[in-house]
Amino acid sequence: MSKPHPPTQPPPMSNRQRKIMERQAEKNREQAAAKRASKEEGNGGAGGAGGENTGKRTPFRESELMFLARHPVPDFSLALDFRQPAEELLQKHPKMRRVRLNGGKKLSEFSELFGVRDGLDQDREDFAYLHEDHPGLIYIPAAFTPSAQRTLIKGCLKEYSRHPNKSNLDAHYKVPSSGLWDLHESVRLNKQTLDDPSVFVPRKADVDNQANGYGSDDDDDGGDDDEQDKDGSSSGKKQESGPRPKPTPPAPQPPAKKPKPSGDNNPTPSPQRRQMVPITDETPSVPLDAAKHDPEPSSQVPILPPAQLIRKMRWITLGYQYHWPSKTYHFDQNAPFPKELCILSKAVVAAVEDKESFEYPYPAEDFVAEAGVINYYQLKDRLMGHVDRSELNKHAPLVSFSFGHSCIYLLGGPTREQSPTPILLQSGDILVMTGPCRSAFHGVPRIIEDTLPDYLQSNPSDSEWEIYADYLAEARINLNIRQVYPPKEITTTATPHT
Repeated sequence: MSKPHPPTQPPPMSNRQRKIMERQAEKNREQAAAKRASKEEGNGGAGGAGGENTGKRTPFRESELMFLARHPVPDFSLALDFRQPAEELLQKHPKMRRVRLNGGKKLSEFSELFGVRDGLDQDREDFAYLHEDHPGLIYIPAAFTPSAQRTLIKGCLKEYSRHPNKSNLDAHYKVPSSGLWDLHESVRLNKQTLDDPSVFVPRKADVDNQANGYGSDDDDDGGDDDEQDKDGSSSGKKQESGPRPKPTPPAPQPPAKKPKPSGDNNPTPSPQRRQMVPITDETPSVPLDAAKHDPEPSSQVPILPPAQLIRKMRWITLGYQYHWPSKTYHFDQNAPFPKELCILSKAVVAAVEDKESFEYPYPAEDFVAEAGVINYYQLKDRLMGHVDRSELNKHAPLVSFSFGHSCIYLLGGPTREQSPTPILLQSGDILVMTGPCRSAFHGVPRIIEDTLPDYLQSNPSDSEWEIYADYLAEARINLNIRQVYPPKEITTTATPHT
């Protein structure tokens, strides 16, 4: 059996070529944003939904474009900064209110996963902020200790990114079930080198071609499902970014044969009668077996070293897997939900269920973490304004955690016509959306460079953290957790991972 060759790699770029490509990419992004803005103007500024304007940009869009701009740099001080002294914040923003958590407790009393403070911070009380213009918004600043943040960041990058949880990369790459991070870590620690073809995640289209009869038994699928050795210390990025030996190009393969179309262009996966998922009075019925087609795997996506491919990971879905093209859940695909995240999100709900302080409390005993999304933002990424409409239970709160670089978070109202409030989301903060806030337009137009906290940066005394610090140097992570079903349906749907 002949040894498979590494995938063909493009020649390394010079610094000048890389800068030219980066400038061109930024220009393309700005042109795309302008094109979207122009399209929205023609549709009443709201994409046809949620806007009443005609012929002009909506206030939400104007705010997006302001924070998207690179030249001149926006005034980030316009955003609410919940880390400034409370007296100063409340004096500057009279529509805000500061309240104690349920029972006047500290967050660590609801769960040790928030971390236990020491030194001068051990007696600090935890508070939440409310905003008159955004009923249902609850903001808890600096909720996690540095150590607790590092633990959750490791989970988001390493543990929770493994199968059966799906990522955006799964559409086009044959990602190993052990996850992409283990592969990245193995190369980073010099346990594998780029000479080894198994460190390159293959294109799914290429693997499908082989499954259809192309290729040979000697071909390697490039995946490494074995768990990598966890011992050893970091040795930097030299092995992954250095010069590579010239690989032998693989033999060309014929294109995959497409199946002949049947008479039904939109087949229903199940021949049985369409079943309806449980609904509330306010939600439309959603067919459980409605066809949810994934995009066709592309044969044009690049084959990249793990350190570069990991930067292209944009999201991971937890629990009920989310189908992005249709913006609905796969109700028949329920991956085990991480136990610690179930505990953590329920603790947050318990901290804000006091009826005297919070307008839309939700009983913590009824809350079950059933679906979640981990968003991975690189510095130039953004999330345009939208409304979450997929959950069957809109009464349950959405719990959102932020880690890494700070960002500008825009929170509007039920339409794009309401001017949004810019919020400075910082590492370790918690945002809870309840009541009307669950149906508000929101988005992330800007990740702010050079805002990574010192305790998340590289630390020579902690070699294990080095690989995570390197990733966070250009990234932000958002973890949000939701309940999908109404309480009466929960008993048969929750599958916590133990």
